[in-house]
Order: sequence, then C-alpha cells, then structure tokens
Amino acid sequence: MNFKLNTISAVLSSAVLVTALSGCTSNDDTQNTTEIAKPAVEAKLFGPQQNMQGSQAAALGNNQWLMASESQGLLLTDNEKSSVLLAGNFESISLKQLSAQQFILASLDKSQDNVAIFKLTKNGQTWQLNELTRITPPQAQPDAVCLFKNSNTETVSAFVPDVRGLISETVIYDLATNQAKNIAVREFSAVTEASGCAVNDDTKTLYVGEAELGVWAINADAESDANKQPVALVQPYGELKTEIGALSVSQDGTLWLSATDGNMIYAYHENTEKLSQWSLAGEHTIESVAASFINDNQAQLVLIDDETGAYIQANVNYAAQTSVSNSKVAMTHLHASAQTTPVAAFGDAADDPAIWINEQDAKNSLILGTDKRRGLMVYDLAGNKVQSLNIGRLNNVDVRQHQGINNETHTWITASNRTLNSISVFTVDGENKVNHVTEIATNLPEIYGMCMYSSDSGHYVFVNDKSGLFQQYKLTGDQDNLSGELVREFTLPSQPEGCSADDKLGQLFAGEEDAGIWYIGAEPTAGNKAVKLQSVNEQLVADVEGMEIYHANDARYLVVSSQGDNSYVLYNISDDTQPSLSFAGKFNVIANLDKGIDGVGETDGLTVTAKALPGYPEGMLIVQDGYNRMPLQPQNFKIIDWREVKKAIR
Repeated sequence: MNFKLNTISAVLSSAVLVTALSGCTSNDDTQNTTEIAKPAVEAKLFGPQQNMQGSQAAALGNNQWLMASESQGLLLTDNEKSSVLLAGNFESISLKQLSAQQFILASLDKSQDNVAIFKLTKNGQTWQLNELTRITPPQAQPDAVCLFKNSNTETVSAFVPDVRGLISETVIYDLATNQAKNIAVREFSAVTEASGCAVNDDTKTLYVGEAELGVWAINADAESDANKQPVALVQPYGELKTEIGALSVSQDGTLWLSATDGNMIYAYHENTEKLSQWSLAGEHTIESVAASFINDNQAQLVLIDDETGAYIQANVNYAAQTSVSNSKVAMTHLHASAQTTPVAAFGDAADDPAIWINEQDAKNSLILGTDKRRGLMVYDLAGNKVQSLNIGRLNNVDVRQHQGINNETHTWITASNRTLNSISVFTVDGENKVNHVTEIATNLPEIYGMCMYSSDSGHYVFVNDKSGLFQQYKLTGDQDNLSGELVREFTLPSQPEGCSADDKLGQLFAGEEDAGIWYIGAEPTAGNKAVKLQSVNEQLVADVEGMEIYHANDARYLVVSSQGDNSYVLYNISDDTQPSLSFAGKFNVIANLDKGIDGVGETDGLTVTAKALPGYPEGMLIVQDGYNRMPLQPQNFKIIDWREVKKAIR
C-alpha cells in the first residue's frame, strides 16, 4: 500500500476525489460503488440486559457469542443463557481461532488501562479463560485492540491504537510452538482517536476507524510500510454517516462497521470494493457491530446500543464473499541466526552487503555493508559494527580476493559512490582493518549498482546507472597508484542494479529491476549483446534486486531478491557455455522469536559465500532488511545459515 497522507488537507482532497469517482455511474458491477440502503432492519434484544454497559461482541460459532461489559466483565451468551467468564471492566473484543476448541482473545481492561490477552478453551460444554499476558502502552490509554493471525510468520500479534495517535504491534502468541509471547514489534502513527480496529488475515489488511472521518486500511505485515489509504470516509467526503464505531471482520473477510447517525450498518469487502448498507429500525444509538453467517446469504449481527448499554441482534441478507484464489508458489519459511548493528539513522539507508574472508583465521572474517547516506560499515561475523568509513553515499559493494592482487591481503573491495559518481576502492590490512585506497572516476551521470570480477586477464568492476548502461572497468596498479580503465560498455533495456560474476567460468548475471535476469560473458572481449534468461513472473516478483552465486559442491545457485513479495528465488545455473536458469526454490525470512530477530522485507542487496565459517560450516547468506523490527530500529542486515537456505531447494 503506497498511499501516503502527510496533512489533513491531503486527507480531505483525497476524500473528495474518492467521493467524486464513486459518484460516477457505471454498469460494471466490479466498480467501487455504494449500494442503496435497504429497508430498515428490525432488531431485538440479545443476551443479558441488566446494567450491561457493553461495547463489542465476537462470534464463537454455534450461535455462541463473547461479549465485553464495562460492568460485568467478559461474558459468554447465546439465545438461551449467559455466563460470566471473568468479572471486571472490559471494553473491545478481538478473537482469533486456533482450533475448533481454542481461541486467542484480546480485550481492553479498563480498570488497569492495558490490554489483556487470554486463551479461551472449550472442555466439553464448558469454556475456560486463562490469561496469557498483558500489553501496556507507555503512558498512553489504549483506544482499541485487534488481533492478527499471520499464517506467513506463524504468529498472532496484537495491534493497539492508543490516545497518542500511535499503533503498537506486539507478538503475543507463537503458533509454531503454541507458546505465549510478549515481543514488541513496531510502533507507527495512525489516527488521532481510533474508534476501533480489525484485521483481515487473508489479505493482511489492518482496518482502523476514525469516528469523525472514516475507515483506513494499512498493510498489517510488519515487513512493510505502514502508509494508510482510505476505505470509506464520512460525509461530505464519502458515503458514511458519523459517528463510526468499533470495527470487526467476519469469517469471509468482510469488514463490518456502524455509524450512530441514522443507526447505519455497513459491510465492505476488498474483492468487490462495494459498500453495502442498512439502517436499523427503532430508537437506537449503534456503537459497534459483529457478524456471523447463518448461511451463505444471511448474516446474524450482534450490536451494542450505546444509549442503553445493551446488546441487540438483527439478521441481514448479505452473501458471504469468496476469496479470490491466487496461484501462489510454494514458499519455505526460514529464520535468520544473527543480525548486524543497525545503521545510524532511520530511513532508506542500508543497501548492499559483501563478505571478506580472513584466509588466516576464518573467525576474523568481516561483513561489509553500505549505508547509502554515509559510507561503508564493517561488522564482525556476530554482526557487531567494528568500523565506519564515512566517505559518501555508497550504494553497492563487492569483494575480490585473488593472488594476483598486489597488496597485503590480496584484496580489493569496491563500492559505487553516488556522491562522487565514482568507484570507491578499499582493501584490508594485516590488522583486519578496512582502509580507503582511492576513488576511480566514471563518466556515468548517476552511478547505481555494481559488482566485481577477477580472472587471469585482470580484475574488473562492473558499474551501471539507471538508464540501463553497464560499464566495465579494469583495475590496474597497486595500492599506491591504482587506476581504472574503461574497457567495455553494454546496455539493458531499463534500470538495472544487482549483478554477480562467476570468476571461474567468466559469466556475468545482471538484474533488470522491472523485467528479469540477463546473462553476458564477463570478459571484456565478450561483446555487448546480453541474453535474457528469466522474466519476472509469479516466482520472481519485481523489483529484481540483489543477486549472488552460491557455489555448492555439485551445483551453482543464483540467489535473487524478489523484492515485490519480500522473498528470494533460487535458480540452478546450468554449466553450459551460455548458461540457463532453472527454478530451484523460493523462500522468505520470518521472525526468529527465540533470538528476538525480526523477519526481512523489501531486500535490496544480498551476498552469499560457500566458505566454511565458525557456526556456518556451509557458508552464509546475508540480506539487507528494509524494515527492522522487534523493536523498531533503523535498517540492518540479517545473517542466514546456508543450511537453512538448503531447506528451500526442491
């Protein structure tokens, strides 16, 4: 979700545009439209009536409902009877099903101004409520709570909007181990006063209500930006009446909401983008609505009448929506085993990693990472920052270690310097320190990506710019008089960035961000005609970003960042003179809750080595993380054991 709102005026102008567009007539039922309100719906009392001071309900199934009451606590009710599960002062309810007999329940404990998390279990005909943990927003009263069951990360997290206008996300349950957790993930700005929230687990959409303005949608995936976009706005900017109450999502993914003005009930589904609406007959002040389907075409609603504090029920004709089936490539979920110190500041900064192997003592090997606001960061294998070389806006970095390189450690490190449009050159001395050697000027108007290549003919740097132009420079001389000579140019149709060369076979693989993967010979005498090997598809989702070759004993794998779906694709590289790529697996990196390492999203650069390192006998993969969570921090790099990556190879 890329919709960004910076000011109230932006909100209002966007809302007017949405209203204007939705007001256009169309015969296409797939257009975003608001349905004409149906005849008023009759309601009747539901559950206990005496001194309820209710706020929100949630369906358990089999006509059983869970209710929150500020005077009586958490209650279980159906058409026949009611019982108190836990006495107290509770407001807002969110429920996620773990199994036929188990749920995770979240509710605001008004007596303590925090969020209580419970496991609700059915034993025979009896329900048991066991408290798991509490979430207390710092110096801020929580406005609402909603749970997100993330099948991708196998966790349940709680979103808590509070009076500061911020939403915090906390992992509260590990589905893989069936253990309660309390791990802060992130915090982001949302609305000034949230009337409620709800999550569609299938589409990973967080809905947040703002009583006087409308309903917003935010990507619920922590490995994403939290920009919001409007779903439905109040009059005169949209079709909703005020004041918007609590939100809920039914089992088919429909968002349900209510408005006190006119006793309106609304249903919205992402598939159709239609807003169905009903008015409730009688004198009521509707504050919240929850739905459970009686059959495929009728839903039972349980609502709170804020005037009386009592729950009421109504039935509406509404067809349960079917999810759009998307053909998805099988994804293997992996965990990082370590991570680097974050870069210095928030924003788009960390970009591309590389590995320098200490041939004398592998444990002293170094991880290099670019901070494209500052320069080159140097980390040890545990991820601790040991050096910072602030020499400009470095984008990509690569390393070559070769006996033909005439310096103490036979090492050249190069990086694309966007401050100077140059190639920054470094080496490593005998004391394990990275030193800046020189800058090699280029004539590129906007240098961008790069990678290195070494062979018997020399040591080379490939650089590119956003036009698609690649240049190949040959490094000559030693540490005291190093220079670079432009020896070849070739082009790709549009913007490239990542590339990787096989030194032994003289092959170069390059990514065209919006289109796919190309091949060309790496020697300067190999001509200027690249061959496209792989287009973007459901496996490789644009942008095509970082890539690197892993040399296994019996195969070569090209590891590629599929940035568009926060994942990585493995390709087996054939040994032909002109190689081909065959799909070998797809994986993503999810949160390692035991080690407190978050998952990875929007990876730019990556690197990989097959060299045995302490704790990594088959090498490691290092990837840039666009969103560093648990807790929220500036970007960094995640370290993955290659033995983990092997799980994805099919």
